[in-house]
Amino acid sequence: MSGTSSSPLSYAPTATTSYTTSKNHEQYHEEITKSSLLKTSTHKNIYESLAEIYSIIPTLELLENSFLKDFITDREVFTNISYRLINQFQIIVKSFKDNDEKLSLLQEILKSNLTPDTLHSDLSNFLKLFAIKFNLTSNSKAINRLTVGVPATIEHLSTQVESSSHHIPPPVIVASSSGDGSINTTNATSNSTSSARLIAEITGNFITCMDAVKLNYRTKDQLHPLLSDLVVNLNDLIENSNHKVLEFDGKSKLINWLIKVNNLGDVDELNQSDSELFLNDLDAAYKGFYSSLE
Repeated sequence: MSGTSSSPLSYAPTATTSYTTSKNHEQYHEEITKSSLLKTSTHKNIYESLAEIYSIIPTLELLENSFLKDFITDREVFTNISYRLINQFQIIVKSFKDNDEKLSLLQEILKSNLTPDTLHSDLSNFLKLFAIKFNLTSNSKAINRLTVGVPATIEHLSTQVESSSHHIPPPVIVASSSGDGSINTTNATSNSTSSARLIAEITGNFITCMDAVKLNYRTKDQLHPLLSDLVVNLNDLIENSNHKVLEFDGKSKLINWLIKVNNLGDVDELNQSDSELFLNDLDAAYKGFYSSLE
């Protein structure tokens, strides 16, 4: 075009131009290379673990939304998948706690200009800082679920039991009983056998939990697996009369204890008063469980 200079405009890039870092460059995105992140094998391990957590969160979010919208109607399948994702997250977080070098590097990685908070040594604010660092919604269903540490089907049982106990009498019919209280021998034997096996397993879970408390087991690592097994098995026991989860006096308190134990820090433990109350609630729930089977 006539009248147009052939020389490049002043702002156009040329072979001789160079990039000068701004004084405020930390406020903006900067180029990140793989070598700048993975300086050592420990760095590599941490970033791989964070990537796993980053994949768990949207998966769990989709699972929760699907269950709420009745795209997933099988409670057992939902509970099992939720527990699997929650346990995977807890295993990864525990690996950070058990290694001082990892914990130190993780504190550096999760630093952000968006918050003055730093990572606590017990990782109690890990999810909050993780969400801020990687631009996630901090109050999402998935992050709330990972914070609580138990599936929605189990957490909400406490609310369901308390509200229904004022309107519906405690269930007294089990899978092997007919509506009139007599034993129904015409139903499938396999169902009766399966229920009996589950009842025996739940009995063992109760006894194991109570023995553990009597032996002064008070930390999360000691109590959470035992109590989790008990609650999951209780949630699997279904009544033949109405095909609903078996409910009984004291069950809701077990859910509350599971949440409380899950929220214990790495060095925290139940005090003597809590330990005695936990044992009493276990004993009351054990009696309530057997009363519901009569």
